[in-house]
Amino acid sequence: MRRCLLAICLGILAISRLSDITHAADKPTWKAGAAKVVITPSEPMWMAGYAGRPGPSEGVLLDLHAKALALVDAQDQRLVIVTMDLISIPLAVRESVLSQAEKQFGLQPAEILLNVSHTHCGPMISPKTITNWGIDPIYVGKTAAYVKELETKIIEVIGAALAKVQPSKLSYGHARCGFAMNRRLPTEKGVQNSPYPEGPVDHDVPVLRVETTDGKLTAVLFGYACHNTTLGIQKLNGDYAGFAQRDLEAAYPEAVALFLMGCGGDQNPYPRGKPELAEQHGRTLANAVEAALLPAPVVLEPKLATSLELCPLAFGPLPSEEILQQRAKSTNIYESHHAAEVLELLKAHEGKVPEYQFPVQVIRLGGKLTLVALGEETVIDYSLRIKRELAGNGELVWVAGYSNLVTCYVPSRRVLLEGGYEAAGAMIYTSLPGPFAEDVEERILHSVHQQWKMLDR
Repeated sequence: MRRCLLAICLGILAISRLSDITHAADKPTWKAGAAKVVITPSEPMWMAGYAGRPGPSEGVLLDLHAKALALVDAQDQRLVIVTMDLISIPLAVRESVLSQAEKQFGLQPAEILLNVSHTHCGPMISPKTITNWGIDPIYVGKTAAYVKELETKIIEVIGAALAKVQPSKLSYGHARCGFAMNRRLPTEKGVQNSPYPEGPVDHDVPVLRVETTDGKLTAVLFGYACHNTTLGIQKLNGDYAGFAQRDLEAAYPEAVALFLMGCGGDQNPYPRGKPELAEQHGRTLANAVEAALLPAPVVLEPKLATSLELCPLAFGPLPSEEILQQRAKSTNIYESHHAAEVLELLKAHEGKVPEYQFPVQVIRLGGKLTLVALGEETVIDYSLRIKRELAGNGELVWVAGYSNLVTCYVPSRRVLLEGGYEAAGAMIYTSLPGPFAEDVEERILHSVHQQWKMLDR
């Protein structure tokens, strides 16, 4: 009798375990895959970031990469996040990548997030800028060839990440890192580009952890809001973000580490100027990421929603045609080229400047995490305000800048009214006519809120 009861109990236990296994196998999961490719130029290139470069690159301190993280939810909704050790995302590059990604993989623009670390030690990727800045014309052709190769590699890494998707777990955590400092120092002569310890900062380090269903780390996406300007040397490298990714991949050899740049338009790493400082900041950031991986994370269910809007931004009043004509004759090559371009723009549009199409992307992961990706070099006010306004009731908020289109600074209203480099001074190095109008911040926040409300929450 006892043997019979024991057999019955064992049978019930076996059926119960089989049921648990079957239930676990049937439970919806994420599918995720990550890949990377080296995008270091194979020959000396004119470098981006600083107008006063003495010549082309002189070797490589650290390889540059493009990386992709592909996510697929339980309903087969997709998102591919592409991060790059580059300074900008020109419109032509963005449009080419989006077009090819749709043709080859069926991806829609809202399903792709392009982000650059804004390293100031990478190659120039705008042939037009090389011409405008009076750089040796030989680099126009070299840059155009590099950009074509870059676009091919971006598409290849997207395809590789999609090909690697496997059942996965996604979770979120965060930590803090303190080397970023506001760089807009108020003085009697106006705002100066200098350390300003009293200025606003965002030291948060958001981290998305991607694991296989049995717990093996395959990718870690992390962010920070700070310019990659520790260095201005003639050797190619990804600055602190490049070193942080290198250190994390050394610590987790089977994982791809991806850096998602935050709203660091008015933030600099301090101290700065030496390669060892870039490595030090990278190690500090990598430590913060590893700290974020330690506590119990917030598990994200396999639910994804994406949205993308081109938000029209107006420009403020422009100088008179007479003043622009005078500036076009300036001996300052940057001022003269900029004035000439504004005059051509006004002529082409009969004196009316078209509004600027600014990309605002909102992504929801697991019904708990909202990722807002803003274009251009947005300042820290955007990160702080968006998190303040969207967070609450268990909502987690991650704000990235430098996404989808990166060619200029976009100030907040406060920064615009204060003036200085990020408000207006940097416009001379772009093809845009001048500073944005005072409603720039409200237009962007309106787009964020509208998309956030629209997505399934």
